Amino acid sequence: VRCNGQHPCGNCSQAGLGCTYDAIPQKKGPKGSRAKVISELRLREGQKKAEHRRQDSYNNYASPTSSPSSPNILGLLTPDLIDGCTEYYFTHMFPTMPILHHEQLWSLTADMDMSVEAYCLISAFCAFMLIQPGIETKAPQAIRLMAASSTNTYLGKTLLDETLRRRRCYDYIENPSVNAVITSFFLFGCCFGLEKHNTAWFHLREATTLAQMLGMQDEKTYATGTMVEAATKRRLFWLLFVTE
Repeated sequence: VRCNGQHPCGNCSQAGLGCTYDAIPQKKGPKGSRAKVISELRLREGQKKAEHRRQDSYNNYASPTSSPSSPNILGLLTPDLIDGCTEYYFTHMFPTMPILHHEQLWSLTADMDMSVEAYCLISAFCAFMLIQPGIETKAPQAIRLMAASSTNTYLGKTLLDETLRRRRCYDYIENPSVNAVITSFFLFGCCFGLEKHNTAWFHLREATTLAQMLGMQDEKTYATGTMVEAATKRRLFWLLFVTE
């Protein structure tokens, strides 16, 4: 395409092309039609855009767990809601599901705005609490006020969808952690409560697979860390074992 010296040049603008100065090698002999050259340029431009989209998709998937920018975009995970779900958990669910402790929840809540992993765990945790049967009568005041304009199940489903969406932002499979195991278990509990049994089974198997990747079936795994951390991990392993 002949350039008239402007940027973008008139010919590129008329053809709907990005104006570049890349030269396309031509065969010797009589030249082809102008339409054929424009078609080749459009093909190359489309290939470049597709490659950029693939690279952006890979970068988003492989981004580290500490790279989000204010992930709490829905504004649902308010301090009052998290406190209410925490109170409900330790009052009604901790005896049969002792996989979190107060200090751990406080630390995760503080890291939510800087860590996708922490955000996903707290979001899944609150979703699981909200979906629990009978929470309307047993829930603390903060949750009852939150549900004034909607049902707890609807809020839980919204947080479940948000967790799944945000979880695509980091590679928790290639870089598993105890928090990822707990998040998958809460996703299992959410789907089970919503009677999505196939999806629930998938997330339970995901949680047990991540636990196995971390070596939680090996007693040597519990030799490192504090006594509280070791006890929490051991309880998590046996909870997964019994549930499965």
